[in-house]
Amino acid sequence: MTTYRLLNNIFEYHEAFIEFKQFRRQFDGVKVWFNQKNESLIDKLQGDWIPIDIQFSSDLKNNNIPDISIWNLSCLILSEKAKKVLAPELKNIGEFLPLQNGFYIYNCLSAVDASAIDQTRSRFESNHSDSAHIPKELHLLSEKISDKFLFKPAFAHHSFLICSDEFKKRVELHNLSGILFEPDLAKIFPTR
Repeated sequence: MTTYRLLNNIFEYHEAFIEFKQFRRQFDGVKVWFNQKNESLIDKLQGDWIPIDIQFSSDLKNNNIPDISIWNLSCLILSEKAKKVLAPELKNIGEFLPLQNGFYIYNCLSAVDASAIDQTRSRFESNHSDSAHIPKELHLLSEKISDKFLFKPAFAHHSFLICSDEFKKRVELHNLSGILFEPDLAKIFPTR
C-alpha cells in the first residue's frame, strides 16, 4: 500500500490563508497549535459558526486558486467541488466548517500512533530532544493503515497529512488541483 504526504503545490497554485485571530474569536480556548492536540473545533464553538474570509496568495502572481490547500500544517481548505468529491469518506473522520466564497476548512481527526511505524526502515532526528518526532526516513506498516483514507501521525504531533492511494485516485479522477502527493513521507518541502 502506497501512502503520500500532502504538500501544497506552490509552483502552480496559491496557498490558502485564514486570519487566525478572526478564526479563533468563534471558539473557546482554541490556540494556533490546536492541530497538534488533534482537537475537535466544533466542540469548542462559542455559538453558531459564522463563515470567515479566505485569502489566496503566493510568490508567483500568475498561480491559480486551488481546489485543495493545506492550512495550519494539517487542515485542508477545500473548494465546493473538492468537498463534494471527498466528503463521503472525510465526513466520518473529521469536521467541515464553511468559509466565505464557497470554501471549507476540513479538520482531520484521524490519526495513527507510533505502533504504525515500520521501525526497521524508519529513522528520526535525534540530535535534540525536541526534534525526536521529526522523521528523516518514514515508512508505515500496511496493516496499521490499510483502512485509512486520510490521517495525521500522532507520533509527529499531528503535524502533517498522509493520504491513501484511494484519496489520491479520487483527487486525480476529478481533476482537483492544488496539492502534491509526495511518496517520501519524511519530505517537508515540495520540489519539482
